Amino acid sequence: MKKTILLLLTFIFCISCERKTEFIQSNVYPSLFLLKDPPKDDSLIKKEIILFLIKNPSKIKKREYYIDFYKYTSNTKYFLENEEYDGFGAQVLSMYNKDLIASFSLSHCKTDSTKWVGKLRLYNEWGDHFKPDTIIYKCN
Repeated sequence: MKKTILLLLTFIFCISCERKTEFIQSNVYPSLFLLKDPPKDDSLIKKEIILFLIKNPSKIKKREYYIDFYKYTSNTKYFLENEEYDGFGAQVLSMYNKDLIASFSLSHCKTDSTKWVGKLRLYNEWGDHFKPDTIIYKCN
């Protein structure tokens, strides 16, 4: 009986444990990050990405810049070590839009090129993006 209860508690504990999202940067494309074990909920994904951007400012270059976040899959992991190529048997990242999670863009303010605007766009499984969220706005 004790073994059964212990086994049941261990099973419940393992199921309830949430895996931590891992951000893996491509060695070929510095603006590409693959997310391993991302949360299922869009608001949690957004929160994870914003926290990542805040905690890793060195990964955001101080120039006009785009960062793409894709799910880590057997298809997208190819781009961690390899460049895209067209032709017979092409491997192009845009072929995997269903794995695109979000894009972050950093650009200069229109009125003052010394200040920045950062926008985060989340994508659905069909590659359509939702209204962008401005998470950095230093144009005032």
